[in-house]
Amino acid sequence: MGNGERGRRGLCCSVWLLLLLLCALPPFAMAAKTVPAQPLLVLQELRQANGAALDIEALRSGRLDGALARLDAPLLRARQGEVGWWRVTAPAPIPAGDRPQLVLRSPFVNRVQAWVPGRDAPVELSIYGAHADPSHAPRALVVDLPEGLPAGSAVWLRVEARSSLPMQVAVEPLATVQRDDLAYTTWRTLVLSVIALLAVLAFVFRAGTGESSFAWFGGMLCFAVFYLVSVGGDARLLPGAEQLFSTTRAHMVVGGFGVVCSNLFQRSYLDLPGKLPGVDRLLWIGTALSASCGIGAILALAPWQSLAGNAGLVLSAALLLVGSTTLALRGDRSGRVVMVSWLPLMVFTTLVATGLMELWSAPPWLAQGLAGSFALASLLLAIGLADKLLELRRDRDQASALAVADKLTGLLNRAGIEAELRRALQADQAGGMCIAFVDLDNFKPVNDEHGHGVGDQCLRVVSQRVRNQLRGGDLIGRYGGDEFLVVLPATPLADALAVAERMRVSVNGRPLTIEHHRLRASLSIGVAESRPGDSVEALVERADAALYASKQAGRNRVSSAGAAERAELAVAGA
Repeated sequence: MGNGERGRRGLCCSVWLLLLLLCALPPFAMAAKTVPAQPLLVLQELRQANGAALDIEALRSGRLDGALARLDAPLLRARQGEVGWWRVTAPAPIPAGDRPQLVLRSPFVNRVQAWVPGRDAPVELSIYGAHADPSHAPRALVVDLPEGLPAGSAVWLRVEARSSLPMQVAVEPLATVQRDDLAYTTWRTLVLSVIALLAVLAFVFRAGTGESSFAWFGGMLCFAVFYLVSVGGDARLLPGAEQLFSTTRAHMVVGGFGVVCSNLFQRSYLDLPGKLPGVDRLLWIGTALSASCGIGAILALAPWQSLAGNAGLVLSAALLLVGSTTLALRGDRSGRVVMVSWLPLMVFTTLVATGLMELWSAPPWLAQGLAGSFALASLLLAIGLADKLLELRRDRDQASALAVADKLTGLLNRAGIEAELRRALQADQAGGMCIAFVDLDNFKPVNDEHGHGVGDQCLRVVSQRVRNQLRGGDLIGRYGGDEFLVVLPATPLADALAVAERMRVSVNGRPLTIEHHRLRASLSIGVAESRPGDSVEALVERADAALYASKQAGRNRVSSAGAAERAELAVAGA
């Protein structure tokens, strides 16, 4: 590959990365806008151990106000496995006119109790279980504030943390909440439907082609659907959903095995063992870490499992990005497909994983970005797989064509023309088709006097002239040496003789000009018409007999099988 080609590929990759970064800026900007300079809400966290032993009266009394720490943004980050308390106030009163709602976005599997002004009993909230609210989408936990949030009042939140994903706290009018619920439901339905449909198609292609990459691709998509459904709460109303998804165990199992299927699909699709063996060996480390997370979560939950799973995810994403980019720069088609389709998903999965590892404060919108990147990657990879399937079919068809092609003339070889003749006879058992056996007269002296190179050129020119006289449905093949067999479907004998005569004249009518040599050439042709129940062997034998009759009569002529048979009978009678 030249430097110019490498430069163009590098520029192409840079443009893609720039576009992806530009696409990522709007979500970051939207996230920033959710925290205005003068915040609508003030969120304070109670920094005191053993939050599970505290009660609301102790907090409302004000005795623990000194342990409250104000957060820079209304972003509630709980510590997994602990119980924490938060107080929500507003610098300015929030009236009840627009039916304000307290919204806790991206709750995942956390359980919340909320004490709001105007209510003595707490409102219990969760995505799963008896406290799930089917009137709102599972994107958030929503609490009605019947009195708004008057001056001097507060909303107290008790959070039983089952994950470390942050929850964004906001107060919105009911109309806004309902509009966002509708948009969320539409988006999730689209994403999950696309991924599920592609998974079904992947398994159908696997059954039809036997390609293992389709099976791993389908498995990856199935695990992606289960992961998105479990994390997003889309299956919360199904029987048994609380037992299955209300802890992080199911998410770790599904996530771990999903990464395993993804890695196995990518190494098969990219042919990493053959093209990048070093990356392939390192990818097995990420696969092993993810598998240990999935298998370990089935047996028992342990702190190391989440770390292993996220580490395997990050390592695998980085290796696949490096591998696909390297192959794309080499001009590899599969590498380009993976680089373009996989990059957004790699970015989002890495951001989510590092956020779960508490390496940075992940914004709440990240989960929806991950779902969208899953759908985008799945769609583009499915297109890439379909393209690869078509490429495999083209290669197979090309190999099949080469198996029945004569390398010298480009015509069908003997096996190919006999197969076509057999099909033509099966389609016309009543008779009415013809074949022509063609022989190049006095060909041996050409090879002896001018060499085999000129002889080969002679065969090419003759075969081209003969082929030019055939009609659309006629077929020709090199039968062997200087002999050709022409199949004339649905052609009566008289028409076949006319076609054969045109072939003879096309060769004999003017000399062959080959390497400054002008060679005279002629054809002897035998034509035979099929009979009901004819076999390939019987028909070819009659055409061969007619060809022999042309040779015996002085060459450079056309004879029919019927005339040859009558001549034989006349000789026998004499």
